[in-house]
Amino acid sequence: RRPTDPCDGVDNDCDDMIDEDGSEQPGEGVRPNFGEGPEKQPSYKVYSSEFDQVIDANELAEPEELNRLRGYLDQQLLPLQNVISMLANRLQRRLLAKQNRTWEFDLEEGILDAARLSRVVTDPMQPLSYKMESDIDFRDTVVSLLLDNSGTMRGRPITIAAMCADILSRTLERCNVKVEILGFTTGAWKGGQSREKWIKAGKTSQPGRLNDLRHIVYKSADAPWRRARKNLGLMMKEGLLKENIDGEALIWAHNRLIGRPEQRRILMVISDGAPVDDSTLSVNTGNYLERHLRSVIDWIECQSPVELIAIGIGHDVTRYYSRAVTIVDADQLGGAIIDNLASLFEEESGMQAQQTKTRKKAAIGTR
Repeated sequence: RRPTDPCDGVDNDCDDMIDEDGSEQPGEGVRPNFGEGPEKQPSYKVYSSEFDQVIDANELAEPEELNRLRGYLDQQLLPLQNVISMLANRLQRRLLAKQNRTWEFDLEEGILDAARLSRVVTDPMQPLSYKMESDIDFRDTVVSLLLDNSGTMRGRPITIAAMCADILSRTLERCNVKVEILGFTTGAWKGGQSREKWIKAGKTSQPGRLNDLRHIVYKSADAPWRRARKNLGLMMKEGLLKENIDGEALIWAHNRLIGRPEQRRILMVISDGAPVDDSTLSVNTGNYLERHLRSVIDWIECQSPVELIAIGIGHDVTRYYSRAVTIVDADQLGGAIIDNLASLFEEESGMQAQQTKTRKKAAIGTR
């Protein structure tokens, strides 16, 4: 059973989204229902959101440090530049191909199809064949990359993730597809200020999530790549990567997409493991964060217009996400991202082409 109030499942200042007259603030998505499951488990709750952060990447390092970190990332890009660029160009060709015009043949009206006139010569009883040029509706699209910034991503996984995000952002921008790059971690190990507040308050039982979230905006959807490129170097910063609380990160990224004007919204999660926060799990049930993540995924996949896909690095994410792929080596990440996005657009264009053809046949049949 799910609660009817979308704020029931997350005790995290949902009222801030509502104006005094009861209307939602513009640009904010409706929060999903993440309440009791079939076993009547207690709702997910947050002990304190007072110390949570949603912060731009350029606020977490000085400009000089960002330049240095970006330089380091560029050095890492050099050996893989050809491979990732080849994958990116392949994606670009496939996306641009979806925006090209197509021809439909054997119609009862349109432009006379000269290539099929021979049929009329051999059989005068055959009707003339017409063709018509049509556009495949390539809908306005925004893609959000949500990157796991946990400590286990340190080293090659986070470097590859940053490189792929960089290349993908440039590629999709050339195809008029907007890209948002987000990261999620915590502000501290072992609970941070939230845990200190809980200890001072007497250590109430089952406090819920007990750490300070840090959600990082590396690139907003409306920012051009050239303006945000330095921010991606922040992922190389020592000490940035800590714990990962995936469920709330998904809600955050999802709600940012819901507030977007684009017709099609895609959320791609890149992670290397299940949600882990020692502070939270030490004072709640062992599957507390994982259970919440499953509830969030279930709601998005079943009830949200946002399309959700996931890539697991050395971790089987197919047990969480219905549309997912697992890669063994971080070096496979570039190909996995490209192939998954390309398949989404191919499914979309194929479906739309079939719908267009069906509509035209129906229209001709009514004449």
